[in-house]
Amino acid sequence: SFRTGAPLDAIAQFDRHFKQFKEHTEPPELEFQHRQWLSHQFQFFGDLFNDAISAGLTALQTKHPGFYYLQAAQYTIQRRELSNSFRKQVSEQIAEGKQVIQLPVTKYFGQFPWELDYYNGPVTNGNLDADECILTIQQQELDMDYSRIIIPLLNKAVGQFKQYKPTRMKRYLMLEMGNEYYLASDYEKAFSIAMCVLGEYRRERWWSLLTAVLDLCLKCAYLVGNVQDYISICCELIGVNMLKHVDDKADLQRNLLGILEGKCPVSREGDDNTIQVWSKKLAGSQDYVIEMTKLSSFLSCSVSFSAACFQVDEKIRFKVQLISTASLPVTLNKVVVGFDNRKYDTLAVRDETFELPVNSPVDLEFVMEPFSNDAASVLKISSVKLHITGVQNSIILQFGDIFPVAKCKIVPRVARAKTTLCCQSPVLVGEFQQVTINLSNDESCRISNVVLTVQVKSTTHAAEIRTSNDSNFSTKLEFNLDCLDPQQSSNTSFIIRCSMEAKFELLYVLSYSIAEQNKAYLCESRNDVMLSSVKPFLSTISLMSSRCDPMETLLTCDRCLIFNELTATHNSSIDIKDIKYEVNSQFIFDESPNEKQFSLTKHNVLTDCIAIQPKSSCQNIEMGSVSVIWRRSGSDQTYTTTSSDLPTVSVNSLPVYLTNIVPSFGTLFSPISIRLCVVNISNYVQEIDIVAEPGDLFMFAGHKHLRCKILPNDKEHLQYQLVPLKSGLLAMPQPVIKLLRHPDIETSILTNKLTKSIYVKPKVFIT
Repeated sequence: SFRTGAPLDAIAQFDRHFKQFKEHTEPPELEFQHRQWLSHQFQFFGDLFNDAISAGLTALQTKHPGFYYLQAAQYTIQRRELSNSFRKQVSEQIAEGKQVIQLPVTKYFGQFPWELDYYNGPVTNGNLDADECILTIQQQELDMDYSRIIIPLLNKAVGQFKQYKPTRMKRYLMLEMGNEYYLASDYEKAFSIAMCVLGEYRRERWWSLLTAVLDLCLKCAYLVGNVQDYISICCELIGVNMLKHVDDKADLQRNLLGILEGKCPVSREGDDNTIQVWSKKLAGSQDYVIEMTKLSSFLSCSVSFSAACFQVDEKIRFKVQLISTASLPVTLNKVVVGFDNRKYDTLAVRDETFELPVNSPVDLEFVMEPFSNDAASVLKISSVKLHITGVQNSIILQFGDIFPVAKCKIVPRVARAKTTLCCQSPVLVGEFQQVTINLSNDESCRISNVVLTVQVKSTTHAAEIRTSNDSNFSTKLEFNLDCLDPQQSSNTSFIIRCSMEAKFELLYVLSYSIAEQNKAYLCESRNDVMLSSVKPFLSTISLMSSRCDPMETLLTCDRCLIFNELTATHNSSIDIKDIKYEVNSQFIFDESPNEKQFSLTKHNVLTDCIAIQPKSSCQNIEMGSVSVIWRRSGSDQTYTTTSSDLPTVSVNSLPVYLTNIVPSFGTLFSPISIRLCVVNISNYVQEIDIVAEPGDLFMFAGHKHLRCKILPNDKEHLQYQLVPLKSGLLAMPQPVIKLLRHPDIETSILTNKLTKSIYVKPKVFIT
């Protein structure tokens, strides 16, 4: 089935084969032979399965040869257990004088020596007693080295489970291999394999399994005379999490104390050779360093500083807390705290003997002075070493990489010199504002190495700064100032400029050195201020006709007005030096030669107006830009230019031009004379159709419908009389004009320049 690519059929066939012969165990005294046969069956099937995988078959995580190698190993283990069950009985029978006979060679597995061969006669020439044969077979079984069979099977199973990644099964099999190596008296390999899985059981906090693995490691370490690892394992087994009896933990702790005295540990394992090995190992004086951080040990260590920051002129205080969960009190002779900065290692040493009671925390306070040149650095505790000293040897329990990490920051002494910032807020977009920082020395001594750092912090990069003598802007400036005597002061200035509206932080840091008590200290002060930038004014540009009507489209023959309204948005006053226009060459524009000087304050509106006329028709043309030259009132800073774009318009060219002459007002029920003038500005005769629509507000007299032709550069005048029927601001009747040569030109474009409304006064009757 494996060769035909049907692995499930092969597995099902093997399962049927196994179930059919599983219970054939007669006689019961030779049941171990059946376990041997079952082990061979699973091993053979695992080999077939593995060969099929090597040939290209794909296995699953739940169906692979590792399971069959494991089952083969387990049946061999059962075979060993069965042989151990009759070991004593066989020894007694041999002692009683029962003979071990020479067994004949059988022809097939499962054939017993005392059975007859029905095809070829009896197996031997004489009759054999079944009990004597069974005793002989059992005696031969007792000489079997089972570990030599089990270890290769487990090794194959580990390789398979490692490939298909069930990690817990792999750890279980490795532990079984360790046990087999231990039974085979190969203690070095047993210890090495057990140590491989020890770390994973520590991380999972599976205390029962961890205890079992540690027991195996402890036996191996003792039997090979590994003093270092024996001490390390004892430190774990005497802890509160290990599932061992209190008396056993106390015995292990006494063994540790015996090692300090140069005595061999007391154990049920080993022999005289083991004791001799230990005696040689403990003959000289030695320090055993045990790394406790990765162990589930009996001792917990935590470190904490009294504060997160310490100034360079004050003492650093921290606490080491120790808690022991051992069965007996622990005596410590020395405590050494190590730092990442090695020059502090000699400052935190407690060389005294004290006792750690069981399950009772002990706090050790340490005080030390920082080095003056370590200002603006971080001090981290890297290790804590606990010394247990005996007459001959000593044990150093080292805690490295302590969690949570204990660290503090050594900061400069708080500066007593004062800094005062002088800045006009808000900052106007585009201005070059001079900012001044006043430094006053309030120290009792001279300050030197004075450095003032100014930095702008903004997410939008809206603000920049530079020195007064430099033209390049940046976000950070550093000023090296002169030394100052007590009560002396100095000023530092720089320029700030903002390119857009935003909020930003201005940070200025002062640092200097002083000398007190024959020590040099670095002093520092940090100040920040939140500033905002706003536009100096709001510019509103609108396009209107000569009658101040809003316009969107221009005519080539029309003059239009550009209104520029400037509105202040802050409390500061602005001096405007001039307003300049850059107008597109497609427009006729006469700029005033004189400067336009104004002062703009809050809630005031400044309106500037110019007149332009297009030269020719065009679509979506940019009219140009307007620039306002200004600065903050009362300052001597450089003038700033703020530019805005003029509207984009379309210019149409019409063949005719219409105007009307209307009085400034009218009187109710009194005639109003209206004159309409149509000018042909083209080079062709224009035929015009004019329809007058009086509406309901006026009575009308004149041409209601007129069609005429106008020669080039000629005019046509139309006279109308309107009698208003209501008073107030009335909408004027607008004629409907059509150019017969240009039917696509709309009436609204032609009548854009006409007066749209007129004010009508009520009529006063005198009685």
